[in-house]
Amino acid sequence: MIGFPLQAVQMGSFRLEWPVVLAPMAGYTGGAFRSLCLEQGCGAVVTEMVSAQGLIRHHARTKHYLDRFGDEQPIGAQIYGSDPGAMAAAAAMVAERNEFVFLDINAGCPMPKIRNRGDGAGLMRDPARLFEIVRQVCGAVGGKMPVTVKTRIGWSADTINVMETTAGVEEAGAAAIFLHGRVASVRHSGPVNWPLLAEVKRARRIPVLGNGGIQTATDVFHMIRETGVDGAMIGRAALGNPWLFHDIRELAAGRSSSVPSVEEVRGMIFTHLDRELAMMARRGSRQLRLGAELTACLVMRPHLVRYLRGFRGFGVLARTLEERVDAATLRQRIDAVLATGRRCEPPSDKAS
Repeated sequence: MIGFPLQAVQMGSFRLEWPVVLAPMAGYTGGAFRSLCLEQGCGAVVTEMVSAQGLIRHHARTKHYLDRFGDEQPIGAQIYGSDPGAMAAAAAMVAERNEFVFLDINAGCPMPKIRNRGDGAGLMRDPARLFEIVRQVCGAVGGKMPVTVKTRIGWSADTINVMETTAGVEEAGAAAIFLHGRVASVRHSGPVNWPLLAEVKRARRIPVLGNGGIQTATDVFHMIRETGVDGAMIGRAALGNPWLFHDIRELAAGRSSSVPSVEEVRGMIFTHLDRELAMMARRGSRQLRLGAELTACLVMRPHLVRYLRGFRGFGVLARTLEERVDAATLRQRIDAVLATGRRCEPPSDKAS
């Protein structure tokens, strides 16, 4: 499929020049990984979801979810919660940092421990509360940054209310919507409802960026062409594959993507690990029970699963991932896996 140039998107006061955004993902989208995606051509990144209650109670661990690697830009911060006052207070704290170009409200996380207490996707079951949160958050940031909402098309197949919820958040002051085209009850499985994405886009005056089901660079252009959405937010497809954002830009320019070499994979993993080490070193020993080095290596575990699962020797490493090892040992084990080679060469996106 031939790509096509993507148009900049105006989200309130923020102009998103390249409308391909890394989705917030708990346990994955810390500063180290976000910075790699930006360097590969991602248009903007978003922090992991940050608890509003944790922020206003000044929990040190919660505040660290807002840490950046270097001068990451453009970056948005995402907060979650279901108490409008707490969300507004947390939003004001984020705005005071002057580090983020937009603030996103999580109204779509499908994880049971989040949604069952009314946070994340739970807000879709209480639209009035969601709208009040958006109103209060917009007021709290005082125009310092636009407020966006990440949500889904509904709670379940028989309670799809996305037309109501998106109309309400637009009326309440949201500057853009990141819309996952599945219901919360299926989480990340099953088809994405592109016709409904298209319907929402036609009905809303503010930008709508589609999310869900994107696996390749080609999928981005297919989604935009079929639904008319203003851009794409990419989550799990980028894990272990920050090169995806480079591939999207290449396809937009009419060029083919290429599969990263084993040496390029090695370089990306080791750079990622180095950045995790640097970020943990900033926290100090008092905040990290296991110390900076061991903590950074543990944080890398879910990423290594994504980077290396296509290699023949990954099973050996997988059986040792629960072990606490230093960085030198982890690098040796990574090299041993890479030396086994890929099981098969993954397909690349071709411009044609």
